[in-house]
Amino acid sequence: MMKSVLVIISIILIFPLMSESFSYFNGDMANYNIENNDFPIENINSNIIHFNEISNEQKIKRYLVFGTGSTAELGNLIHKPYSISSSNGFFSIVTVPENTLSIFQSKGFHVIEDFQLDFHSKYISKDNVSQVSTIGNIANSELVHNLYNVTGKDVTIAIIDTGVDFSNPDLQHSLARDDENIPIMLDPDGQGLILTNATFAANIDRYGTIKNFTKSANHNSTSDVYVKPRSGGVFLNIEQEGDGTSLLVYNSMFPMFGSTPLLNGTLNDDMKIGNDKHDYIESKSGVYHLGVMYQGSPRQPQVVPVLVVDSKEAGFYDTIIPDMSTSWQDFTKNSSNGKPEFDFDFTDDVHHVIGDGNEFLVYDYDDDGKFDYSVGTLGAQVLDIYGVIENESEIDDSFGAINGTLLPPIDRDGQFFGVMTDVSGHGTSSAGTIVSKGQQEYDIYNNTKKFNIRGIAPDAKIIPVKALWFGDILYGWLWSAGFDNDDVEWTFSGKPRADIISNSWGVSTFPNFEYAPGFDMLSLVMTTLSIPNSFSDDYPGVLMVSSAGNSGHGYGTIGLPNASPLGISVGATTNNIFVGYGPFKDEPRFGNSTKYSDHVVDFSSRGPTLIGDPKPDLMSIGAYSFTPATVTKPSPDYNQDPFSMFGGTSMSAPIVSGTAALVMESLNNNAEPSDPSQVKNILMSTANDMNNDVFTQGSGMVNSLDAVRLVNGEGGVFQVYTYDSSKNLDSILQTPLNNLNYTSIGMSTPSISLENIPNTSWYGGRLNAGDTTSTTFKIENPTNKTLTVKISPEKLTLIENFTYDGITEPHLQDSYYNKSKVYRPNYIPLGNLTSSELILENPTMPIPDDSSLLVLNANFSFDNFMNQTNPIYADDLKISSLYLYDWKDKDENSEISSEELSLVNRGGSWGTVQELRVTEPKKHFDNQPVIGIYPVPERYSFWGGSIQQNSTSHDYTLSASYFKKDIWQDVSIDDDSITVPPKQTAEVFVKIKTDDEQTTGVYDGFIKFESDLHAINIPVSYVIVEKIQKDIPFTFIGKNNDVNFGNEYVKGAFDMTNRYMAGDWRQYYLDIQDETINSASIELSWKNDNTNFSAFVLDPQGKIISTNMPTGVFGHFMNWASLDWLGSSPFSQGGGFFPVKNKDNTSTVMFAPINQTGVHSLLVHSTLFEGKEITEPVTIAAKFSTITADQIPPKIIVEFKEFLKSDDIIIPKIIEDNLSIVTYTIDGTLLQVNENVINVSTLDDGKHTLTINAIDKFGLEDTQTFEFTVDKTLPTLEIISKNNTTVSNRLDIQVSLNDENLPKSNYLSFLLPNGERIIDEKIYYFDTSQLQDGEYHVEINAEDLAQNSISSKIYFQIDHSIIDPPKSPIISSQTQSETDFLPLVLGIMAVIAIVSGIVVFKQKSKIPQKN
Repeated sequence: MMKSVLVIISIILIFPLMSESFSYFNGDMANYNIENNDFPIENINSNIIHFNEISNEQKIKRYLVFGTGSTAELGNLIHKPYSISSSNGFFSIVTVPENTLSIFQSKGFHVIEDFQLDFHSKYISKDNVSQVSTIGNIANSELVHNLYNVTGKDVTIAIIDTGVDFSNPDLQHSLARDDENIPIMLDPDGQGLILTNATFAANIDRYGTIKNFTKSANHNSTSDVYVKPRSGGVFLNIEQEGDGTSLLVYNSMFPMFGSTPLLNGTLNDDMKIGNDKHDYIESKSGVYHLGVMYQGSPRQPQVVPVLVVDSKEAGFYDTIIPDMSTSWQDFTKNSSNGKPEFDFDFTDDVHHVIGDGNEFLVYDYDDDGKFDYSVGTLGAQVLDIYGVIENESEIDDSFGAINGTLLPPIDRDGQFFGVMTDVSGHGTSSAGTIVSKGQQEYDIYNNTKKFNIRGIAPDAKIIPVKALWFGDILYGWLWSAGFDNDDVEWTFSGKPRADIISNSWGVSTFPNFEYAPGFDMLSLVMTTLSIPNSFSDDYPGVLMVSSAGNSGHGYGTIGLPNASPLGISVGATTNNIFVGYGPFKDEPRFGNSTKYSDHVVDFSSRGPTLIGDPKPDLMSIGAYSFTPATVTKPSPDYNQDPFSMFGGTSMSAPIVSGTAALVMESLNNNAEPSDPSQVKNILMSTANDMNNDVFTQGSGMVNSLDAVRLVNGEGGVFQVYTYDSSKNLDSILQTPLNNLNYTSIGMSTPSISLENIPNTSWYGGRLNAGDTTSTTFKIENPTNKTLTVKISPEKLTLIENFTYDGITEPHLQDSYYNKSKVYRPNYIPLGNLTSSELILENPTMPIPDDSSLLVLNANFSFDNFMNQTNPIYADDLKISSLYLYDWKDKDENSEISSEELSLVNRGGSWGTVQELRVTEPKKHFDNQPVIGIYPVPERYSFWGGSIQQNSTSHDYTLSASYFKKDIWQDVSIDDDSITVPPKQTAEVFVKIKTDDEQTTGVYDGFIKFESDLHAINIPVSYVIVEKIQKDIPFTFIGKNNDVNFGNEYVKGAFDMTNRYMAGDWRQYYLDIQDETINSASIELSWKNDNTNFSAFVLDPQGKIISTNMPTGVFGHFMNWASLDWLGSSPFSQGGGFFPVKNKDNTSTVMFAPINQTGVHSLLVHSTLFEGKEITEPVTIAAKFSTITADQIPPKIIVEFKEFLKSDDIIIPKIIEDNLSIVTYTIDGTLLQVNENVINVSTLDDGKHTLTINAIDKFGLEDTQTFEFTVDKTLPTLEIISKNNTTVSNRLDIQVSLNDENLPKSNYLSFLLPNGERIIDEKIYYFDTSQLQDGEYHVEINAEDLAQNSISSKIYFQIDHSIIDPPKSPIISSQTQSETDFLPLVLGIMAVIAIVSGIVVFKQKSKIPQKN
């Protein structure tokens, strides 16, 4: 085993750590032609230009860096990244050698490796097709075009994808343009930058004649232009006497190929720009700019010489001329004999001016009227993500671009321009699904019949946004939604650029972002962008459509951002038109008919998400269809028409986006609002039921005809919605939405509320067992007739399950084809799985009459799947895939041959359980149902593909599970039939009553609203939460009882070739309200040794706080998602897992820190599955407790004065790491304290008592009591002295002061004009003799013990020419006691004077008077 592990680790380190974007077939439809991407440098050199050696030895990678402060904090670590900074932090994309990563981490930055997105295409092939009737029949768009003349006019859709190649004539009309006819295209990935800063000066006289420069001429340019004699032509002097011309070329393949975005190249051949000195390509300034486009793939790059001239105004460069003939010869050189002879002639090429409508860089090499070669579309705005313009190409003076600047479509100084390309074709197929005009004819099946390919909304406009990396998404979204970035923040421009944003991609490895899908940053931003008025009062919201993903058939496999509750998440359905096409032709297992469609595809990702709301929302084609493709041929003799086979939920999302465009046009035509929730509800209210469960189908198959009928009030179509879903979502997401640091991505903090958003689906929220939840549904009748609507709750119920055991027989020949190495499946009549009673009743149609859904499974043991005797894990794998046919025995010989079979559905994954589904199975078989078990002929290695060994036989079990819609007992309705008058709305009250014994998990069902002409299936889900009690064990014992979603078991759904989300996920909810709980111990157990689980504990905000698969060094240095993950390989997109065991073979344990109250979640992932049964029960045992070494009670510290005034506050300090409760009482009354601050302004004057009690989480407490006096009254200060008086040499100062709380000293001060301060003197003589004549004042201040203070001033004037009045009997040295005694002395003296006067008077009255 140790040897196996070491080999695995060594292999892991070889493969790049990224989510591959290439497409693939699942199961036996895999692309077996796996190629090695390592190839020598010389194979990629062009014959046009010679590049210095391109090396990836430094392992250059893109990283996302999050930090506090600003990008200046990065210092000299990097050479200016693309960044968005704000006052609260920054988000940067940097491209640096891998060995510098530790430097960032040592600085405290959060760094994760940027990675390519998972594009949700199951197959995209250059030689493929499309058929308008097929797409139209499913989405009904063809009828909408014909009946309503609604084709998506005036609706714009942003395609966030690999770019779009508009070269196909069926697509050119769809390019969105602004009011000046300039294309609207964005490349935040930075791939489309073309440098044209090599300059060639021409000597043009005033008559317009070109002459050769003299040898001594100084033209200050890269080189010059010369004229050959005798009309030999006009040329750019590139050869320069044999030295050649060196120039910088932008490397569009960086960082996946090359160590720098700039390549040093040398041109050696002169290039023709004119026929003679009078006939030449005109440049008004006489300076020609030359560059080279280097794009495509390293194996077959597109190298295009390009000339840029100022054709109308000197110095204003406007015309771009690519040498397409030379580029075509170079592109196809490997298919030609000998070295190509290039003409290097710009005179025979098309002149392109951005805005003239001819921005498509295409070439018809054989002049047959059909384009053969495309190098992109001019006019893209490219984000200068690597700082090439400012830092490397040395043209900052002419443009002033800075890092991260969104460049214009063309630099008017001629230094660069932008181009939109699509190397993989994925984005082109997404766009073609929507807007293909249907005018071109395509030979799809290599016969005489031609087909048109018409999109869902052919007159909608497309804004291509090239986003290959996770780091590009936010920029692309915000820009598409109408926001502009000034390198500091985003501001809303007043109008969205796009009405709809279509996303055919996702991210599987969510643990890298520390949050579950739905709670992660991208999902939250998607939710916010869907809400009108969120970022701005005039922001209308944008409809966000995303593919659910290709990680099925397990549940809970919807990744981010597709889990956003307000976006539209789209799953995939079948469309068998691929049968008989290309690689599927003459393959017996695919049968001989394309007639069947509209069943759920096995790979379609399913809900629920951790939120627990109904997901996906809608379904549409995903396996498969055809779309227009680039016109580029890989070789001159290539004879396939330009179409591609397209599939996966990557196709489902644009079909719904196109349908939404039809709805928006219809709403606009009727002058009705088309906000995102309205459009979403219309689509969900008009979807066709597929009779699957909620988490597989949502509301069902999108139906554009009924959607447009609803808008127009026709066909008896009505709409249903409720507001309670958004209220329940708001209660869960409000905190994560508010906590998201929008300023770190340059956005202002939005105003977010989900409460008033209508939803057709009903999310009942999080409930305790036994709880009741209810809602009121609104039924809108837009028609002119009264509708009677019946309401019934429904849930899928298993009615029959039959099995069959067999042994595969590989390499069986088909009697019809009988070709070498072409094999047929093992055929088993479906009737072999049924009971004897059904066989006797109808042996050719053994399907229960009341069955609405058939789920067919094939399972085999893990030992049959993987050769575990091989010392290298997963190095020897084999599977058998599953097919279901309608068999008509044409020759009545009772022998099955492929030409008698019509494929109904198939299932195939590189795991131990296969699954396919058939809706209304009784209706989908005209003849006898037959199962096909197809043993894949060869065995494969996870690490490298085929091991060139034949498969061998193995045991298997078939299981047919039949379901029907039954009454959902959880739901009650107040009125099961309601009448809705024309143009009015009715309401119906619905209630869910949960059972007291229900276990934690997610529950689902439908509420059906049905009239005579229309039916709506409302998806419903709710969550049961388990209340956790401290130290009381919680146990959950599962059991097997179904194959649809259930909380008590997991399905066998892992897929070694799929992505990280593949497998089966379950969600459990644990409500912790005891603040003393700080730890959780959890054991997860299962039945079989070869089964394995990873598990994650998440806090109430959806953040991962613990896992049994910590990534350790792999996560730190290699961005690993979990310890048991194997990453990607040439054979797998990242679905491989290793059985890491931390307890024993059938159980795992984990410990989680608990640091807050609220609903925590346990997310369980079945990564490997034994396969002896279809499902396996899950058992959970958990205990929540307090673990602490803390034996010290809280410490209360309060520092404040004994006397407090009105604006004083008391700030207690509680020292305790595990604080739980703090209470405050004043004078025995409980006080409500905000932010630990006590305000005394509301208290009365006088003495008070404060008591503080602090208790920690472990019951330890401290109580402290403090006394203080509140004095809010100012001292009373009276000025007795005269104010505004004139003195000469003396000023008498006298005041009166009264207050109950005066201090013993320093309660009164006089500040004199000479700077002297007199303390505590109420009467004072101030000597003014030393002051000059003039105006002065004395400042008087008084303050009590509470620091209440009052001040006043005595103003006076000095005039030494006057004489002061006599001095009063006071001295300046009086003390406080003497001053206080003075009135008494004066009183006594007054009494003595009065008594003396009386005595004298009486004595005088005794003296006789003289006559």
